[in-house]
Amino acid sequence: MKRDAVPAELRRLVIERAANRCEYCGLSQLGQEATFHEDHVTPIASEGETNLDNLALACVSCSLRKAAREKGFDPETGEGGTPVQPEA
Repeated sequence: MKRDAVPAELRRLVIERAANRCEYCGLSQLGQEATFHEDHVTPIASEGETNLDNLALACVSCSLRKAAREKGFDPETGEGGTPVQPEA
């Protein structure tokens, strides 16, 4: 398994917790053409772990804006900020 691969059961738990919504901007995954990503809140590059507490469901736009940074972006203003912390 790749270092950053998210096991299917863990992915299911992330999606369930997020109620099928991006945990950064709130966009619903339902009806979207692209599959949402499991984003490492603290990136693997910064020694973030692949566990439920460190994963957030992210739409493609939020995932690409955040990339390997530890801070997300406000989709309305485009300014940096702390990402929404997923609820455990």
